[in-house]
Amino acid sequence: MIIDRIRAHGAEVMRDGWRFSLRRGRLTDDALAWLRDNWTAVRAEVWPEFDAWAERAAIREFDGGQARVDAEAEAYREVMGNV
Repeated sequence: MIIDRIRAHGAEVMRDGWRFSLRRGRLTDDALAWLRDNWTAVRAEVWPEFDAWAERAAIREFDGGQARVDAEAEAYREVMGNV
C-alpha cells in the first residue's frame, strides 16, 4: 500500500473533507515527485469514496454548470450521505 510506504518514512497524508495535504516527514525529493505524479491514487487509497466524489463533482461542474467549489461541496455531501 502506498500509505504504508509513506508512513514508513515518517510522513502522513491527511484528509479534511475532500481536501488532502501531506506532511513530508523524511520523504526524498524523488519520492515527493512520485507522489505528485500519483496523487489521485494516493487520495483514493486514503479515502475510498474519492473516485465517486470526483466523478460527481465533475458532473455537477461540467454538466450542471456549477462553480467548481460548489460542485465539490455538493458532491461531498452526496457521497457522504448528507443530501
